[in-house]
Amino acid sequence: MIRHITVRIRRNETIELQNSFPQWEIPVLKAVHGEDAVTEVGEKLVDREPPEARDEFDRLNSRYKRSRNEDGSLGTPFVHMVYGELGVDRLAQAIQDSVTDAPEGDLVGAARGRPRKEQTSLVGG
Repeated sequence: MIRHITVRIRRNETIELQNSFPQWEIPVLKAVHGEDAVTEVGEKLVDREPPEARDEFDRLNSRYKRSRNEDGSLGTPFVHMVYGELGVDRLAQAIQDSVTDAPEGDLVGAARGRPRKEQTSLVGG
């Protein structure tokens, strides 16, 4: 299970987006949009295997690109700002930190310690 964080991203005064991202991607979002523009509003567990760190480093680099310097030239890639130019090992640790065991019981079922409601069929009587 991978911990995903739901964030609200304020792009400007009129545009605000909400989506969930793997926990290790949140620092990159904050580097791209600014610390104050990214607000964590919740979390969820996603049932998937963690990616290979090298593949994820490349994906993040491709997705978030580079910053712009004041003169308009390309600056440091955002992923390098967060994890370092050779930061695959640091990213691998961040990925590992976001992996967790599934909670006990049925993921779709009732809250822990509370019985499930009876389901009744509407078909056939």
